[in-house]
Amino acid sequence: MTVYHFHLRTAHGLERDEIGLICPNLEEAYLDACASIPKLAVDLIEQGYDPSACIFEIYDGADQLLMEVPFLERIKRVQKPPRQEPLAISRETQALFDRLDLLRLSIQDETAKLRANLAQAHEETANIRARAKQHVP
Repeated sequence: MTVYHFHLRTAHGLERDEIGLICPNLEEAYLDACASIPKLAVDLIEQGYDPSACIFEIYDGADQLLMEVPFLERIKRVQKPPRQEPLAISRETQALFDRLDLLRLSIQDETAKLRANLAQAHEETANIRARAKQHVP
């Protein structure tokens, strides 16, 4: 296991990590640096700094620079997606949509008629039952 130091280079200079972190290898040190960047970027933004200009410099215990990890590897500027124009559809497709609209309206109309007929049938059935009860000796 090796002690790695994660010095932070900002637009204002270098903040040295005097304590360091024990990692099994440089790859793990790199992954630890990457994992900490999003949270640190939020903290820097809250303090009024631009995290896109920041870099972790990973050093070994002998103070040798081993790797640089730019914050931009882990953060991206949020951009609004480009405005998309509505998709153009062919005349044939529009004709199909128009037919579907007519079919939907026709189905709604037929459904209303069926419900009215069903209600009338229930009413007539109730009347027949009522008359049948009157004629029971």
